[in-house]
Amino acid sequence: INDVMHINADRCEAFSTYPRTYDLLHAWTVFSDIIKKECSPEDLLIEIDRILRPKGFIIVHDKRSVVEYIKKYLPALHWEAVTIYDVDDDDTVIIIQKKMWLTSQSIKVSE
Repeated sequence: INDVMHINADRCEAFSTYPRTYDLLHAWTVFSDIIKKECSPEDLLIEIDRILRPKGFIIVHDKRSVVEYIKKYLPALHWEAVTIYDVDDDDTVIIIQKKMWLTSQSIKVSE
């Protein structure tokens, strides 16, 4: 793994990462924090997708309800849950991998 970024969402705005991308992102209660600040968790998911390299990983440690919320977006983002671990009654850790986006043309070429 080349680069690791710990996400700390202090404000409802994009992360200053240009021109970097990351292999591993770690989000510890970040989604709960931005929801409390009335920011958009969907925007954060899109921002994470932007800065995460294909085949990179995201470790999300948050409330079970937040992890369940994130899980519904995995197919649309071409992400896959690798591991889900219940920490306690309310905390869950999910490890997600970003998959390669394939077009119908790239699938034909690879066949």
